[in-house]
Amino acid sequence: MTIVAFTIIGELVSMKNSRQIVTMGGKPALIKSADAREYERTALLQIPGAAKVQLTGPVKITIHAYYASERKDLDCALLLDVLADRYEKRKGKLQKTGAGEYTYGPGERVLVQKGVVVNDRQFREQHFYWAIDKANPRAEIEIETLTAQQPSLLDDVPLLQTSGSKDPF
Repeated sequence: MTIVAFTIIGELVSMKNSRQIVTMGGKPALIKSADAREYERTALLQIPGAAKVQLTGPVKITIHAYYASERKDLDCALLLDVLADRYEKRKGKLQKTGAGEYTYGPGERVLVQKGVVVNDRQFREQHFYWAIDKANPRAEIEIETLTAQQPSLLDDVPLLQTSGSKDPF
């Protein structure tokens, strides 16, 4: 069992309640608010290098979120995103297709920053706690690996059969 623990200073920002509507290519789109982008930037800088272990497999996370006032909702989605590996899409090489025409080859995803976990889908057990600390808003984070359930171990466990029998409960 691996345990990673650290603290991110600053008030946790809600990703759900702070979206901005912008126009991209003439169509409306939702993006993270300026506050959410700033929190994301500063939180990434505060993750200790020793914590960026790129855990694989299912993990449990416990977050104690301390807010400066009662006004904020407990929303840890943005923080879960911050804890995962960061990738960037890069265009492929420019290739000549013939008759003076060019196109880009297949692109690739490139790892630009290691995270505590490889993907935020790995957070299979989540415990979030809300509290107030006006002087020091922060998020105290603890992540521990879980043992993946192995279906083969359940083969010898007898199942409760209720069809054709009286329910003992």
